[in-house]
Amino acid sequence: MKLHRMQSVEDPNWDQVWKIYQMNFPKGERRRIIDQTRTLDDKRYYCMAILKKDLVCGILFYWMLEDFCFVEHLAIDDRVKGRGLGSSILEKLKDLPGRLVLEIDPPTDPIAIRRKAFYERAGFVLNPHEHLNLPLRIGYEALPLRVMTLKKPLSQVEYKTFNEIMIRELIHYGEAYRMKGA
Repeated sequence: MKLHRMQSVEDPNWDQVWKIYQMNFPKGERRRIIDQTRTLDDKRYYCMAILKKDLVCGILFYWMLEDFCFVEHLAIDDRVKGRGLGSSILEKLKDLPGRLVLEIDPPTDPIAIRRKAFYERAGFVLNPHEHLNLPLRIGYEALPLRVMTLKKPLSQVEYKTFNEIMIRELIHYGEAYRMKGA
């Protein structure tokens, strides 16, 4: 398995990456193609295709923001789920600098509970902070999500810093953010 950084929608793997992205995340949590194209130009953004034998098996989108590595999207193609690719990706992420942070749905249904357990097996812990994920598209509401971090939770001050960075730095890369006058 290897990671391939996508820096253009002209990349030969783009169509499969975009398909996995669209199939695995609700519309309000996805950028429009025009916004995603702009996002690819940001050097802090890593849009990665997960490749196995040169076939796209998943996606990993993350941001290197000051003292944080924020995992925005991670998804494995349904055809290869359950083969350890997600766990392998999380192991690779542990080598990156900064506090490793990701968001999950509140663990209130069987799928969300399984997802939380998956991240916990990889060494992540659920944080106690109230967290809203702002929508990336017009017409969608902010989602109450939960934050998980590697090994130990963020303090209230660390969480506040993380959230302020997220709002300040990522606000430019979603249609809904820009339309609010930010």
